[in-house]
Amino acid sequence: MYQRVTNNYLNQSVLNNLYTNRSALVDLQRQIASGKKFERASDDVLSSITVISSNSSLGKIEGYIKNIETAKLEVETADKAILSSLDSVHKARELTIQSLNATSGTEELNMMASQVEQIIEQIKDLGNTKYGSKHIFGGKETTSPPFIDPPDPPVTDGEGIYYAGSASGSHQREVEISEGVTITINLCGEDIFGQYYKWDHDSNPLTDKVAVSGGLIGTLSKIKEQMESSSPDKDIIRQELANLDNDLTNLLSSQATLGSLTSRLEIAKKIHADDKIAITDKKADAESIDFAKAISDLKFQESALQASLLVGAQIIKPSLLNYI
Repeated sequence: MYQRVTNNYLNQSVLNNLYTNRSALVDLQRQIASGKKFERASDDVLSSITVISSNSSLGKIEGYIKNIETAKLEVETADKAILSSLDSVHKARELTIQSLNATSGTEELNMMASQVEQIIEQIKDLGNTKYGSKHIFGGKETTSPPFIDPPDPPVTDGEGIYYAGSASGSHQREVEISEGVTITINLCGEDIFGQYYKWDHDSNPLTDKVAVSGGLIGTLSKIKEQMESSSPDKDIIRQELANLDNDLTNLLSSQATLGSLTSRLEIAKKIHADDKIAITDKKADAESIDFAKAISDLKFQESALQASLLVGAQIIKPSLLNYI
């Protein structure tokens, strides 16, 4: 039994095939023009999910790389400050050794004291080093200089250098360098440079302040005091020279810590750079076309459309008179 095929059915079938071929041709032309496999997520759900996930991952990686680069610049700034401090401490050490020379008189010692005082001021300035708008040695207190003149007691006779930054142990500023991984990028200024301040005792014990000293600034300040004293005690100077060597070792240790931080940041940045390449390739595979294949498909689709037009013309051409 044969099914009757009407002219209307033939015409509609030919047109549907032409629409299909034209649609496929238009899609291929769009893909070649844009270089993308799809325009809307609904065109290719699986590929679009891969692209969206890749974009999210790349955004996070860019954020981590930015954090790492900023942290690395801050650490490098701190390292330069400590390197300058090392030069100053070596100079102070030379002066201290000279002061222990038996022939060093009061006038010479006073001149050395002036030089040591300048070194102390240099150390103070280095302790107040800024990266951008941040004072990097003040711990979490980054908006104001950490090394300042001591705060005024009831009587304003204080002298020395006072550390006003975050205390050691609560100074850490952390940066996220990858998902769930943070790193402390700063050192406590007091641990590196110390502090030294005192007030003269007066007749009122309620206003007496006990002298506070420690670390590099304290050591240099005590050496200076002996050098400028009318009767310097060279045994004290000799003792402070040993302390100065310890402070020098502490500076070297701080520099090594910063060097380790720099290495860790560089490694983390390299890992992110490698991940970025891998994710970018994965994204490209999901959304980008193979141009050679797309052009080949386009040529094939053009031929198919031409063939459809020729065949369709032959099918639609007969009229009712052909069947009389």
